[in-house]
Amino acid sequence: MIEKVPVSVVVPTYNRIFKLFRLLKSLDKLNPFPDEIIIVDDNSKDKTEELLIRWKKIKRNYEKKVILKSSNKGPADSRNLGLLKSKNKLVAFTDDDVIVDKNWVRFITPKLLNSDKNLVGVGGTVKSLKSDLLSLYYTEHKILEAPKHLNYLPTVNCCFKRKPLISLGGFDITFSFAGGEDTDLCLRLRRAGYHFLKEKKAVVYHDFSSNFLDFCKMWIRYGKGTQLALMNSKRKDND
Repeated sequence: MIEKVPVSVVVPTYNRIFKLFRLLKSLDKLNPFPDEIIIVDDNSKDKTEELLIRWKKIKRNYEKKVILKSSNKGPADSRNLGLLKSKNKLVAFTDDDVIVDKNWVRFITPKLLNSDKNLVGVGGTVKSLKSDLLSLYYTEHKILEAPKHLNYLPTVNCCFKRKPLISLGGFDITFSFAGGEDTDLCLRLRRAGYHFLKEKKAVVYHDFSSNFLDFCKMWIRYGKGTQLALMNSKRKDND
């Protein structure tokens, strides 16, 4: 009998057809499977649509959903669309530039299925696919993992209870770029009385860029996003 967990996996994608293909192959090796996988294409121009149409036609042991956007609005908007289309009480998020460990679903979900009502999300471990200097820096300093104080969960590797996310309006789509939208959401969840946990055994392998210019751009983008999330939080505290 095929083992399946009642969780929806949502993946935003944009112009990364080869990396997305690699992710899709890793999703087919999951044990157990999620109940459904939802891929949201943010109006890619690299034949991602054709890939997803072919992928959806291939029968697998989980339900497949493909959302094709008519305009590019960023990953926050894409995740919201996937969230709204999901049918399970749990929604897991990852990105198109990772490979998921075959046991990812097994470890990212249990604490949320058997937890106190105020536990809203679980984050996992992010390892690198490569061993260059920058990739080692990312993993050594756990750049894309939940921090020790667990005030937010990066969406590259996390799972949430669906209902609280919906009730808070999901991700803020004013974050039109990748960076800060997950922090903003988690700060709102914490303000509502929820908390998070980390599960080290829930692993994804990230394809970090080894280009130093990309490294600098990422830090600028993340810094901008984090600052915006903190400003939003302070503004709500003063309301």
